[in-house]
Amino acid sequence: MRDQRWYIALLIGLMCLIRFSLSAVGYADPLWLMEQLSIPIDSNIQMPYIIRVWAIRDIVLAVIVAFANRSTVQTLLLACVAIDATDIMSAHLSSVAGLFNASETWSLKLTAIAALVPELMALVLLTIRKTDDRINTEKKQVKSPETVA
Repeated sequence: MRDQRWYIALLIGLMCLIRFSLSAVGYADPLWLMEQLSIPIDSNIQMPYIIRVWAIRDIVLAVIVAFANRSTVQTLLLACVAIDATDIMSAHLSSVAGLFNASETWSLKLTAIAALVPELMALVLLTIRKTDDRINTEKKQVKSPETVA
């Protein structure tokens, strides 16, 4: 996230904040988070463990992205998008298998979507910025008198 334009840093920071805070709550009190997401505890006795595993993954990911330099943040954001897309698909498939009802499924999907939106926007802006920087560099090289000689 370091050395980014303010609006890209803001989007990345928002994603890290969402990912880290939700995960910290999930790690500290998975049963409370399950209750907030309308996930039944009785039929999902393994879910507190799964929530803690997910929480550790997202806490580590948020910290790594927050301290990433300009050259690696785009790759990390791409990984975050893949992870959130997989989480959304997993929630959908769990619903199809009958493990969650519609409201529980949407609760799970929305937690991933909350982080997916800002990280996807930041990834698009970084890609555009990288292309613009490459074009500007090429223009400078063409105009340079050293390349003409």
